[in-house]
Amino acid sequence: MTVLAYLLVPVLVVAIAASITWARNRQPTSLQSGVDSFRREMDALSPDADPRNRRRAEPGGSRPASGPRPGPPRRAHGPDEDA
Repeated sequence: MTVLAYLLVPVLVVAIAASITWARNRQPTSLQSGVDSFRREMDALSPDADPRNRRRAEPGGSRPASGPRPGPPRRAHGPDEDA
């Protein structure tokens, strides 16, 4: 009988720990959680969520003018020519 107790106690402890872990990490199944998950995915895929389209605000609080951003200044001479 003691051998069975030595086997049964660890099995019960593992089963309880696994049940608690499963209950804490399971996905919610309500209708509202499904709608919220869909909205998060759509927001992530929207063009506004693209970090390349984000612009920093001006220090005065106004938004920058739309249009292409200015690139780096162009050099008058080639890379191997001395100025």
